[in-house]
Amino acid sequence: MIEARKIPWLERLFVRGVRRTMRRRFYGVFVRGLPELERAAAGGRPLLICTNHSNWWDGFGAALLIPLVPQRRLYLAQSEALLQNYRPLRWVGAFGLNLQGSPLPGLRAALSLLADPRNAVWIFPQGVLLPQWVPIAVKPGAAWLARRSGALRLPVAFRYEWMVESRPSLFIHCGPALEPDAPDAALAAALQGLYDGVGAALVPVDLAGWQPLYPPRMSMNKVWERCTRRGPFNPRNE
Repeated sequence: MIEARKIPWLERLFVRGVRRTMRRRFYGVFVRGLPELERAAAGGRPLLICTNHSNWWDGFGAALLIPLVPQRRLYLAQSEALLQNYRPLRWVGAFGLNLQGSPLPGLRAALSLLADPRNAVWIFPQGVLLPQWVPIAVKPGAAWLARRSGALRLPVAFRYEWMVESRPSLFIHCGPALEPDAPDAALAAALQGLYDGVGAALVPVDLAGWQPLYPPRMSMNKVWERCTRRGPFNPRNE
């Protein structure tokens, strides 16, 4: 089993690099429900952050939230097979979970991390990367951890969408925390509801209530327009 070996200064450099990369690759990253995340992180109870898993970028999206919860040290459960090839990720808090064999050593490592109230553990309870349109179902690992640690399970939905911009956007939707005895079906329903809630904000596009993590970058057509337009200029496609 690959254990996390968090090095704080390397984690800070990693988060800065992720932020720069996301700015280049995405039009914007928008968050809703930050008070739910802040409320759960501020309490003294163990915290398990549970996210749907539909994209290669999900771990980077999680890293963007690290500065928003400075009172917690964030650890991320990662496929052990993948982590074998990216072992330096241990230094920013990733630890291995064996998805091909027994996940028990990884779950016990997560349980040990949750015993420290300064930590929070981020997992993908679907247990596998799936397309966004597949209905969300969760495996029992999150419930197992919650029952044994007394951890709150905070549902956080990630959704990637192309809108009227030349780059995609990432939407991060945080919901109310679930008590340790909540069933798996409640977590799956919460994640699905948050995911669907992003869609409701996009038909038509209405980002009121969504907080950008960085100022959105101009789309390609707006860069061209700025170079040629002589009158008033709107940097957004509205």
